[in-house]
Amino acid sequence: MANEEVPKAAQGWQGAADGEFLMLRLDRLLEEYLRTLDAYQQAQQQLTRHLSSGFMSLAQANFSNNTRMRYGQDYYDERMQASRKIAIKDEEHKFSFTIASGISNPPDHATAEASPPKEEPSDSEPTEEHPKEEPSEIKTTEEHSKEESDTKTVPNEEPQKSDSENTFKPVDPLRWFGVLVPPALRSAQTSFVTAVEGPILELSTLEKDMRRQEIEIGRARKQLKKCYAAFPDARIR
Repeated sequence: MANEEVPKAAQGWQGAADGEFLMLRLDRLLEEYLRTLDAYQQAQQQLTRHLSSGFMSLAQANFSNNTRMRYGQDYYDERMQASRKIAIKDEEHKFSFTIASGISNPPDHATAEASPPKEEPSDSEPTEEHPKEEPSEIKTTEEHSKEESDTKTVPNEEPQKSDSENTFKPVDPLRWFGVLVPPALRSAQTSFVTAVEGPILELSTLEKDMRRQEIEIGRARKQLKKCYAAFPDARIR
């Protein structure tokens, strides 16, 4: 009888240790989740303040506008492009959102398609010039120097054009409404830009963290239930 009771007692102590370990792990996960939730609520409050300030400034700009044009989505330029883009990074199953500003120049495709036809005459010219080169095989040193200078200058000019085309700066959306815009409209733009670059990114990152923490909390609770089911005497709390 004593030999049978010793393993049961050892199993009870092991179950109690496992239950205590899982309980402490669950407490740490819940504490981390509450901190993330607090940061999420604070970011929501910041977003509310920025959006309310932006819409109030926009309403003030429309109220003080003397022209028939109204500041809003109805008068957006159809050629509008995003001046700020969101980049998502996945590092060890933790998502982070960052702002990637800047726009690439749309006419790059047109220049890339227009460049090959310029090279076609160079391929066809040697075929036509081969019979002409047979009678006069010797060329003067001046012609050689000119050809070498041309070949050296052409590659240097192409990168300058590509750099100037790629460095395209987006147009300020305020210019759609003219050069002299009311200060209220500028403050509205500042509020909306601050909301996009600050609280919205933080909310997106915190929301992903909360979903991940909820999954970990659910797994910890399942492990704790299995431990209590296998060792009923392991319940400490």
